[in-house]
Amino acid sequence: MRFIYIIIITSIISCDSNEPRYPVDYFKKGNSTIISQVIVEQNKKIDDYIFKNKENSYLNSKKGFFYFYDIKNNLSNKKAHFGDKINFNYSVKDLNNKVIYDEEFIGNQSYVMGKQEIITGLREALQLLKNGEVGTFIFPSYKAYGIYGDSNKIPANTPIICTIKVKSINSTQN
Repeated sequence: MRFIYIIIITSIISCDSNEPRYPVDYFKKGNSTIISQVIVEQNKKIDDYIFKNKENSYLNSKKGFFYFYDIKNNLSNKKAHFGDKINFNYSVKDLNNKVIYDEEFIGNQSYVMGKQEIITGLREALQLLKNGEVGTFIFPSYKAYGIYGDSNKIPANTPIICTIKVKSINSTQN
């Protein structure tokens, strides 16, 4: 009987705390994850690309990508809002300016702002562009096709360059 009490007391005491066991180097400073290493590498590649292409004045978006306007529409202030239908074309290149998908392959696109699935970078770029504008955007992989790629021509963790042409914005708001 005394043996049973010892087992019960031991089990109660041993279950007192559930502290996780961390790897030995968990608390060392400077330890970074694989994802942050990929982001740092991509940022360096993007910075190098921008440095080599000084003829374009790239703007740094607050959303984590770079862009410039090929054609700017100064006559209109109309940008797409939630629920607006946007008709556009775009092409995709890699950081070596090699075309991955051209406009003809992708075809005309139609997107209802905020109501359809589309890669994050395209959605955020379409929020910046007005009717008739053309912009070139450099998206890190986390704004494009991420850690999986597109399962076709875009490998995993690949930053891309998209040139987007907004053909029309049809407002659903009255």
